[in-house]
Amino acid sequence: MKSGQSTRLGRRLVTAAAVSMSLGAGALAGCGGSDDSSADSKAADEASIRTVLEQLQQASVAGDGKRICTQIFTPKLADSVTTSAKSGSCAREVKSKLFSPKTRLTVQDINVADASNGTATVKEATGNTSTIFFVRQSGRWRIRSVQPA
Repeated sequence: MKSGQSTRLGRRLVTAAAVSMSLGAGALAGCGGSDDSSADSKAADEASIRTVLEQLQQASVAGDGKRICTQIFTPKLADSVTTSAKSGSCAREVKSKLFSPKTRLTVQDINVADASNGTATVKEATGNTSTIFFVRQSGRWRIRSVQPA
């Protein structure tokens, strides 16, 4: 992805609403309220967010805009991209403008703020860095928004 495209991606998604990734993050049922179960839950959430980022990269390389819009983005973000797209299609817009088959994302940091919200800082092979905001919907992490860092 070219530098200008990355900036446009961040601006478009921030303006459009935000991106949210969702993935089943098997809830860890801990006995009692120990710090260990809380740490285990946070680690599981971080791993789930990392998996969503891997799925985003795989779908990007495959040019699978439909998967990105229906399974990785929140419905609100996908609707926002659809509304702002000249083509009128989230899948076509994502495939043609947001990601390239050469997309390589390196996760620099993941932070789970609470049971429903998280962020990831990612760096593209181009050197561009973005913050991706996640929200848990129906037990799955989804991309809510992306902001250039």
